Amino acid sequence: MTTPKIMNRCPLCGSDPLTSVDSVKDHLVTGEVFEIVECPTCDSRHTFPQPPEEEIDRYYESENYEPHSDRGVSLYGLAYRSIRGIMIGKKRKWIERFTERKDGRLLDIGCGTGEFAASMRDSGWDVTCVDSSQKVRYEALTRFGLEALSPSQWLEASSEPFDCITFWHTLEHIHDPRRYLDTARNHLKEKGVLLIGLPNFTAHDAKVYGNHWAGYDAPRHLTHFSPSSMERFLSSCDLVMEGTVGLLYDAYYVSLLSARYRGDGSLGALWTGFISNRKARSERKRYSSLIYVARRKSID
Repeated sequence: MTTPKIMNRCPLCGSDPLTSVDSVKDHLVTGEVFEIVECPTCDSRHTFPQPPEEEIDRYYESENYEPHSDRGVSLYGLAYRSIRGIMIGKKRKWIERFTERKDGRLLDIGCGTGEFAASMRDSGWDVTCVDSSQKVRYEALTRFGLEALSPSQWLEASSEPFDCITFWHTLEHIHDPRRYLDTARNHLKEKGVLLIGLPNFTAHDAKVYGNHWAGYDAPRHLTHFSPSSMERFLSSCDLVMEGTVGLLYDAYYVSLLSARYRGDGSLGALWTGFISNRKARSERKRYSSLIYVARRKSID
């Protein structure tokens, strides 16, 4: 087994030292415990130690990992797929709103089993998909006829620029997020838009559940962003954060999972999700998950 990555400096800004703020358990596969460390300069958090890229797949090998599944019948699986169905339509409307287009070229990074990408294709968009899992790439092909690329194929390829590039709960899984954002920026049209969905550890539900908060999802989530750390990181990648959109349903789903990890009941979790969204109405960057809307920096 390869030695896990040693983290002496912040992977995003290079600052040191990093401070441990919590210990979290892998509730999905192994039961291993990981540290959550925080950068004092850019406010980002990171899972430590990080499993090497060539070994990370084993932490996804569970029938209960919903983004890679379409067959589970648990309460959480049904909730996930119900929310996913609703969100596909909302995502399309956000893309149309921010691109001011009804069609165009779309790149979906972390496409999973392909439901969103297939919906966009069927709505008239020219869609390119990327996913790291060979298993889900095959499922996207067999279910929807989507020929998804591997990350290496995308990172090394040249292509026509895109009107919109999406990372729906993907960037937090990536070992080298800077390389991905740099490549995405270079593949974006001059007036194109980047939409990045991420958990938010400054949300109310994150504070309620602490080290049981499902948004940490260690070690599958490698980097943990707050709105301030994400804005800094985007700027360092020559991108401008134009705004954010709160994801209301995430507070309920994440709270349900967090409550299960802590041994709490579902009713309390739903109340926590409600309060989290209510608090975020007055502090709009405190939603359980946020979509960051970004564009290329203009060249003066």
